[in-house]
Amino acid sequence: MDEARRLRIYLKLVEYTSIPLTLLMFLYVLTGYGMVSPALRHIGLSYALSANLHTSPALRWLLNATVILHGYPGLALLARRKLKRRELWRAAEAAIALAFAAYAAAVVYAELYIAFPGLGRGWRFGRG
Repeated sequence: MDEARRLRIYLKLVEYTSIPLTLLMFLYVLTGYGMVSPALRHIGLSYALSANLHTSPALRWLLNATVILHGYPGLALLARRKLKRRELWRAAEAAIALAFAAYAAAVVYAELYIAFPGLGRGWRFGRG
């Protein structure tokens, strides 16, 4: 895929994920406050509802997918704008891809560990 087409796709991804990401972050901040502050009970955000929303696996997956779909192309676009030499831009794009791949792997491992607590037993960095 040529560079211009890839950059257009990156821009579309950043545009389309910005509003869902903002709403999800707003929800996470609001439910976090709902767990520690009784003031939000006046708008119907009880501790139980806040805790259920804040710890919902579906929302966690959605948030992390949105972070990856927004963050990777956003940083790649920023790097392309700031780095004029093609070699530097390619190296930066590779580093960004590796960083987001590591983030995705950590999220998947953490979610699998939550679903299957015995998953890490016997590993040096696991429980047990």
